Amino acid sequence: MLEIAALVVSLVALALTGAVSFRQLRLTEHANTLPVLVDLFREHRSVRLAQARQVVHEQLSAYDLSAGLAGPPEDDRHLVRELAWFYDNLGALVAHGVVDIEPVSGYLGGSVISVWESLQPLVQAERAKRTRNAMPDPNRWQEYFENLYHLVRETPADRARAGTHLWRLPQH
Repeated sequence: MLEIAALVVSLVALALTGAVSFRQLRLTEHANTLPVLVDLFREHRSVRLAQARQVVHEQLSAYDLSAGLAGPPEDDRHLVRELAWFYDNLGALVAHGVVDIEPVSGYLGGSVISVWESLQPLVQAERAKRTRNAMPDPNRWQEYFENLYHLVRETPADRARAGTHLWRLPQH
């Protein structure tokens, strides 16, 4: 009987140790991810990327997107390229598990979707130009951004926010 009690105590101790270890692992992951997310969200709010989103949403359709990056005038081209690279880099971090899709989608999901849908014709044209110029792996240009778009569509912002145990507002 004493042996069974010792076995039960050992199993309970093992389970508690496992639970504490798992919790510690999750806290470590969050500690590593938090500075990355804070910096990304800060950069997204920057004046420069806000200007870039304004160009994409208000002016891009007036340009010849079939010319790829050559379509917009130089100043707008730089803004568009910078914004596309931001989302491409963010997509790489998500695709490789550096940051989770849920906070990205919850905070930036609508922007990811609207910017990708506006830039998609330009991206496709730029990929075609790169193919004609025999650039290596031309379809990889903005591929992480495109993948991020699909991930956000699979995990919509409202569902990503509602999925956290600390979200109290109703879904729209």
